[in-house]
Amino acid sequence: MKKSVVILTLLMTFMAVVSSVSAQENLPPMDTITVIGTGSAAGSPDIATLEIGVEIRNEDIAIAFSETNNTIDDVIAAMVEAGVAREDIRTTGLNIYRDMYGNPMSSGMVGEGMPVYVVSNNIRITIRDIANVADVINAAVASGATNIYGLNFGIDNRATLESQARADAIADARTRAEELASLAGAELGDIVIISEYSGGYSPFDLMNLAAPRIESGFGGGATIEPGQLSVTVQVQVTFRINR
Repeated sequence: MKKSVVILTLLMTFMAVVSSVSAQENLPPMDTITVIGTGSAAGSPDIATLEIGVEIRNEDIAIAFSETNNTIDDVIAAMVEAGVAREDIRTTGLNIYRDMYGNPMSSGMVGEGMPVYVVSNNIRITIRDIANVADVINAAVASGATNIYGLNFGIDNRATLESQARADAIADARTRAEELASLAGAELGDIVIISEYSGGYSPFDLMNLAAPRIESGFGGGATIEPGQLSVTVQVQVTFRINR
């Protein structure tokens, strides 16, 4: 019995030592300062995505389905002709449902019109030439698209912007750490630990990010202003300090 108690005591002591060591390993080294640095870099978008849809309503489901298919085929052909690569066109939704309220104008009483079938087909396209966005939208409208939404700009290769933002983040972290060390009466030393947190895109100039505008009668076409996007990087840096 005494032997078992001794073994149990030794085991508990060992586990306590291991837990203490693990906890110390997760703590920053002594005589350090840990700060968060933020950096960002802005650039012009070089890619855009757009949702385009066709919706047809008819009391005959076969007619609605056929007209939707024919129109979306026309839209896709127009997208290819406008410079969108075939592999950058993807179907995102095909929906058929029955609208029980139908068209009230087809009956003498509001709300008692013949029920109709609604068929919609949506595609998502990727435009790799920003200068071509307005022409693509105009071509979609001219070929029969009834829904256009979800225009988003992006940067296809953001490595250069990330490098600039990362350098700014490190510089920002060092400035903060030097100020803290000075206030504490210490001298800033070497970097001990660095962790990076990359952010996504954010609008750099909201005033220049206008939504597409289709003017009256579709004669004027779409007005597009892609503006600029910024890439943000955050770093957590631990510096050694010398007292």
